Amino acid sequence: MVVSGACAQSRPGVRGMRESRYRSLLAETLWRRNLWMAVALAMAVSNMGLAYWVINTDVREKTIVIPPVFEKTFWVHGDEVSPEYLEQMAVFFASLALTYNPDNIDHQVGLFLRYADSKSYGALAAKLQGDAQKIKRNRLSSVFYPQEIRLKGQQAALTGQLTTLVGNKQTEQRQARFLIRFVYRDGRLFVSKFTEVQDSANPFATDGDTAEPES
Repeated sequence: MVVSGACAQSRPGVRGMRESRYRSLLAETLWRRNLWMAVALAMAVSNMGLAYWVINTDVREKTIVIPPVFEKTFWVHGDEVSPEYLEQMAVFFASLALTYNPDNIDHQVGLFLRYADSKSYGALAAKLQGDAQKIKRNRLSSVFYPQEIRLKGQQAALTGQLTTLVGNKQTEQRQARFLIRFVYRDGRLFVSKFTEVQDSANPFATDGDTAEPES
């Protein structure tokens, strides 16, 4: 009878221990669940913030370039280029087209045409290569000294002194103005137009272009 009473007294104690352990496990499970819910919520908020930043922020790369053959730094940003870049490239192309002699004209023309816009390549090639044949046939030389550069959008108007020689004899020296029209596409600058202009007040109005004020 004594043993039976002891067993009867031990059952409530075992049941209490089991309930205590169950409550402890339940509390730990709820704590872990709440922790992961908090982590998931924080990640969701972070992802929403990142998505908002990507949508509303200009993430295009802006590159600062210091080319060894140029005197000024310039930047390229998306489909835009700095005025310094256009100015220096305008001088570069004017030098290729206007400073030459019979021995280097083919090289000058070939280098220029590497930058010709595909839509204008035929017209530019016909003009420059035709001039090259005349230059070699008549032993012509030329030097262009830029004095002023004006920009409007992706166009550059250069004014300078153009000196022409036949053999070693100077035949002409005059003020001349040239218009260069650029196209910036796929990270490269192309030339779509190169022509001499006569209108010093608005050199950008050519071939039927309206005479808009310069920006």
